[in-house]
Amino acid sequence: MNFHALYLIISASALVYLSRFDHYGLYIAIALFWIISAFYKPLTSIAILSIVVFMAGFALMRIINITASGIPSSYYLMILFGEIIVMLIGVFLVKSI
Repeated sequence: MNFHALYLIISASALVYLSRFDHYGLYIAIALFWIISAFYKPLTSIAILSIVVFMAGFALMRIINITASGIPSSYYLMILFGEIIVMLIGVFLVKSI
């Protein structure tokens, strides 16, 4: 299994865990797309790009929230840091395809 597939599977697992099977199945559908894309090479780059967009959106939302609300807890900052790291790894992986 290559790093691209591992990245997709771990991202899908984290999304399912964080969503806790909520949001009317939308996150579950996205996670299934990422898992399928890990094994179907023509979709791999599209799936990784969707992770980049997904994480960028979440990070931007958190940055706007921090700007509006002030300094958040360290847990909130760690989640923001994690989203930025996952996004940057995705950018690197897309460039390497």
